Amino acid sequence: MSKRILLMLGMVLILISGNPINGSAETDHTSSENADLSTLQFKRIAVMPFLVGKLESPEEPVEKPLSQPLKQLNIDAANLAEEADQIMTRLVNDVLQIQFADQIVSMKEAAAVYADVIRDQTLDTPRKLAKKFGENLQADLVVVGTIWRFREKGTVKEMPDSPASVAFSVYLMEVAGGKRLWRNAFDGTQKTLSEDVLGGLKQIKMGLRWLSVNELARYGVKSVFRKFPLF
Repeated sequence: MSKRILLMLGMVLILISGNPINGSAETDHTSSENADLSTLQFKRIAVMPFLVGKLESPEEPVEKPLSQPLKQLNIDAANLAEEADQIMTRLVNDVLQIQFADQIVSMKEAAAVYADVIRDQTLDTPRKLAKKFGENLQADLVVVGTIWRFREKGTVKEMPDSPASVAFSVYLMEVAGGKRLWRNAFDGTQKTLSEDVLGGLKQIKMGLRWLSVNELARYGVKSVFRKFPLF
């Protein structure tokens, strides 16, 4: 491929620079790399509305993130578009609805029950919230999510050409025992091909245009749930 063609491609082609993390299992005492959930039986699964803020990231792993108090959520409002938590909740619901149409709790029912769950920023943890939430819904499994970056392109001050960027984590928790069964995360920012020519040639999947933050989030959710152990 000639340098001229590469230069032209570098002006328009987009790649995603992301960090999906493989799922892992966690109990209250120990954690292992992968849980075998192939024989897991359940009747209802619910998605708890996403929590806003960062408990952990690919660069900053936390041993038991769901056991951290809510006050530990690190919120950076400048990097969170309005209603980011609601958008992420809907995207995860959409993916699970395809696979578990008869078992997933509707977003309307989940939102109504979640509104009645008392939240104490010091005493409550994501695990406690998810357990109470799941019990009130009579769900066997709950998907918990945290969103800490949801930034539209061009919204970084002094960087009019800044790309869309999304970072979130998702966890699967068993309601009865409060055990975390699986986790995965996505941390992605668009880059032009010219920023990473070799990587771009191998990873281009999103077409020849800049993505909106909603499109990047949808891509991230689909990437994360490709490794969902119940699919």
